[in-house]
Amino acid sequence: MAARLKGADCVAESSAALKRKIARVARARANAPAAGPSGDGPSAPAAAPRPASPAEIARLLDEAAAQEDARRRVRPGPAPGAVEAVPVGDARPERWQLVTFALLWTGLAAGFAAGVWLGYVGAGLIGASLAAAFGFALLLAAGAALNQHAPALLAGAMLRRAAGRGGAEAARLAGADMLAALGLAEKTLDADPDARLVTRRDGVVVYANAAYLALAREAGVIGPAGLPPRIDRLFAQQGPEATKLFRLCRAAKSAAAAEEIIHQLIGVKGGGARRRFEVSVRPIPGAEDYVAWRLRELPLEENQHDALAAAYADFPRPVLALERSGQIAWANAALRERLGAGRGASAHIDELVLGETADLVRALWRVDQSPQKARLRGPGGEPADGTFCAFRRGGVGEGFVCVELALEEEKEKEETVSVSGDIAEAPFGVAVVEGEFGRDARIVEANRAFTEVFGGAKKNAPLSRSFPPESLEELAAEIRRRAASGGAPKPVEVTLGAGAAARAFAVYARPVRRRRGGYGARRTMLYSVDVTDRKRMQDEHAQDQKLKAIGRLAGEVAHDFNNLLQVVLGNCERLMLRHPAGDPAYRDLVLIRENAQRAANMTKQLLAFSRKQTLKREVLSITEILRDFARFLDRAIGEKVKLELVNGRGLPLIRVDRNQLETAIMNLAVNARDAMGAAGGVLTIRTRLVPAAEIETLGLAGLAAQDHLLIEVADTGPGVPREIADKIFDPFFTTKEEGKGTGLGLSTVHGIIGQMDGAIVLGENDGPGAVFRIYLPAHQGEPEIEATAAAGHMDLTGAGRVLVVEDEDAVRNFVVAALEDCGYEITAVGDGEEALDVIAEEAGAFDLLITDVMMPAMDGPTLVEHARADLGLKAKVIFMSAYAEAALREQLDAIEEAGYIQKPFTLKGLAAKVKETLAGEAAVEA
Repeated sequence: MAARLKGADCVAESSAALKRKIARVARARANAPAAGPSGDGPSAPAAAPRPASPAEIARLLDEAAAQEDARRRVRPGPAPGAVEAVPVGDARPERWQLVTFALLWTGLAAGFAAGVWLGYVGAGLIGASLAAAFGFALLLAAGAALNQHAPALLAGAMLRRAAGRGGAEAARLAGADMLAALGLAEKTLDADPDARLVTRRDGVVVYANAAYLALAREAGVIGPAGLPPRIDRLFAQQGPEATKLFRLCRAAKSAAAAEEIIHQLIGVKGGGARRRFEVSVRPIPGAEDYVAWRLRELPLEENQHDALAAAYADFPRPVLALERSGQIAWANAALRERLGAGRGASAHIDELVLGETADLVRALWRVDQSPQKARLRGPGGEPADGTFCAFRRGGVGEGFVCVELALEEEKEKEETVSVSGDIAEAPFGVAVVEGEFGRDARIVEANRAFTEVFGGAKKNAPLSRSFPPESLEELAAEIRRRAASGGAPKPVEVTLGAGAAARAFAVYARPVRRRRGGYGARRTMLYSVDVTDRKRMQDEHAQDQKLKAIGRLAGEVAHDFNNLLQVVLGNCERLMLRHPAGDPAYRDLVLIRENAQRAANMTKQLLAFSRKQTLKREVLSITEILRDFARFLDRAIGEKVKLELVNGRGLPLIRVDRNQLETAIMNLAVNARDAMGAAGGVLTIRTRLVPAAEIETLGLAGLAAQDHLLIEVADTGPGVPREIADKIFDPFFTTKEEGKGTGLGLSTVHGIIGQMDGAIVLGENDGPGAVFRIYLPAHQGEPEIEATAAAGHMDLTGAGRVLVVEDEDAVRNFVVAALEDCGYEITAVGDGEEALDVIAEEAGAFDLLITDVMMPAMDGPTLVEHARADLGLKAKVIFMSAYAEAALREQLDAIEEAGYIQKPFTLKGLAAKVKETLAGEAAVEA
């Protein structure tokens, strides 16, 4: 019995040997053939293995204990040329320890004896000191002679041996004291390239070395005031990695040793980089409340993970390492090639296996080499059958199991997809989908309307071939929403194709309910409805609303801008009267006026775009229009496009709005530039007279039988395809990419030319490119240019009393100064209420009332109505406004005998308008 107890207390090495011996005995009995009845007959079938009996186990324990005692009593010397193994914790072999400590104690004894002798002979304190110094020198000499360890370390170990400590424990304690005395303990840990951490068993941080602080700083989780974070904050990650960290923290709580391989995203930029660490925790002997952590970074490349990964990297059959959580530690090249996955693409078994994987992982972790069949996601998302077989364990900590995968080749099924009944010919698409969206979803049934649009005519065709990935994600989210909250189905918009040929479909997903207790692959019904026309109408309506909003904004901007331009233009003209030609300042004033006039023309275009302006038509020469407008066209079309103007002879005058016509020509020029592309080309604008007889032969609707002016705009681009020639003037039709065209350019041109009683058509060009022909009726009346020119020399002075009502101080001051210079007596007020008070005091004293239309308290038309109805105002009225006349037409029509002048107006224009109104003469253009 004593032998059994002694065997039970053997070291781990003897226990392991004993277990191996018991296992060999068991295997020997299992493999031994059973004898026949006579002992020498033919062998009977082998019996089932019988476990060792308790008596045999006791005998084996006795033998192991006896062998251990003999090994301890007799320690054989090392073989010749071999290096003797030193037990862990011993500083040197036992005989060298005896020699070392004998020399040390001899030195101390000699020093003590010398001190006693010197005291006896009367040497006194000096003699005793010399003796002590001699003994200490002898001690140091002994340590130096050995040339193995520091004398202080030897002295500390000697003193602890004298106190009854064992050799290994004395050496360890002496070394600890040396590190503490020299301050090397922390420096030793800081010099370690691995991250080191000392915590309490509950995780509270006590110490962290420089490597751990650097890692925490990279991860962006450094604590307040730069303190190191807890280990569970550094590895704050959900999923399987959190389970590994939980096991480590549980071991630290129990003061047990543990280690795991953990993957973690480290860093803040771009979501961090994936890194791999071997994390270990160990209790600290002598400090039971503290544990030591070590984080050793490992290579991320799969073939460098461990010896198994390197060994199976080029193995011809697919092999992967599977953790208990389902994470894939590594996969060899054969597996990635068979499944069509990139390196590191599959991080979890769920990404390989279709359906639930929990039972599969549990079965593989038994490592019983039993085949486990599963449905896999093959190359291109197509499902495939495969068999997993786990054959060994590996890794650090809980580790992983090595699993071999065998894929079964599946023959493509040629069976076509069909549905029965009236659904087969339904005008909307219907399909039955089996599997999980975004994973293994495949079409098992579909009607003709669905397959003609989305494909999937082959049965079990992957749904990923028919729908874009983003649409599949939206459908999966819609299915989850309906499963969680119910409610009416919401369509997922799917767009197929691009440009003008794009088609939009609304796809509805409805999961098929299972019977209670049912199992198998989930099925989902898909319904598709063509909403291309509806979406186009919605887009056009949205675009129209956007343009209206822009138009309103443009009108407001033009109004405020016109008020500012009124001040600039008006005062510039007054300065030009004081500084005539020849004055040094005259050229600068001319530049100011020209640029202000250009800005005024831009605001007129904004008002025209907002559809609030009735543009005025005047008799002009097309040659002069194109000559002045050519410089703006050159800037618009760029340097790569050459502009050519070809003016005909005998061209008639035309009665048009100059700004509208310039806008139309600019739109055609910009379209031609875009059509010719980056290579550039030639833009040609030709003009000629078209007689009435030729107009009749053209057969163009809306053109009168009279002479017309023809304006041709031709380019050298690719031209307009015949199939879209009938649509180019339709609103919102464009051939440009999405976001680069509104589809309003040509339709705007068509509307502008129509308003001027003309027509625009797409003609046939003799060479490459497109040509647009604009027909405008020739002016048949008297030229108005001469009358306008004559008006410029008329006498603009006058007499009379004028009341000016304007809320903008700068505009009011200009109007007052301009009219006073012309000889009028001016009374000026800032709003309508103040004007009523002035009129009430002297109602019949004013000959003319000039008022702004839009004012804060009371607008101009309301002011005139009250003044005429309540105060008996008889004076004539001129309205002025920065808005277009068309936008105010309804208000102006309610006031009888009222004139209108639009800002910004010139000094001459204002004076002419006032004199015309007071004299009742024919209208003079401002």
